[in-house]
Amino acid sequence: MNREAQLKFCGVCKNRTFNPKHGTICGLTNELPTFSGMCKDYLEDEREIRLQTLSKEKEISETKKTLNKGRYALIVIGGLYLLIGVFEAFFMIGNQLIFGLLDWGIGAVFIGLGIWSFYKPFVALLSGLIFYIALNLLFALIEPMTLFSGLILKFIVISYLIYSIKVAQNEQSRAQSNDILDQL
Repeated sequence: MNREAQLKFCGVCKNRTFNPKHGTICGLTNELPTFSGMCKDYLEDEREIRLQTLSKEKEISETKKTLNKGRYALIVIGGLYLLIGVFEAFFMIGNQLIFGLLDWGIGAVFIGLGIWSFYKPFVALLSGLIFYIALNLLFALIEPMTLFSGLILKFIVISYLIYSIKVAQNEQSRAQSNDILDQL
């Protein structure tokens, strides 16, 4: 049994103590744990288990909030493109259905990425950021002034997506390391 697996027990045992040199150690022997499987002197510290559970729940809640900001940014941008498509296709002077269809397609991509981010957050949010930046650069090539219109909204969307991507990447790497540890 490796040290990390032992610490899962020792970290919530009433017999634990702390040594600055080694970290959590057995308070009965003042040594690093040597057990394999289950410690015969293990006494569950219910208070510590509750604290760890609350800490994990808070961390999960914060992670979900951050990921939701990125998800909702994609979905809101998609919704805006759908509305712009309706305006361009039916209400704009010299309206052209092709422009509405193009905006509806773009809106559908953003909404699809927002929904996909519930299953594969890192890939979906990163794809959404790349698509959003590429789209804005394409529109800037066609009409340079579009780069400056809605600048605050663009900044908010990009910052939400970048922050959400970082959190999703951390969660993905944590999940992968847990999978590796489970196999050991």
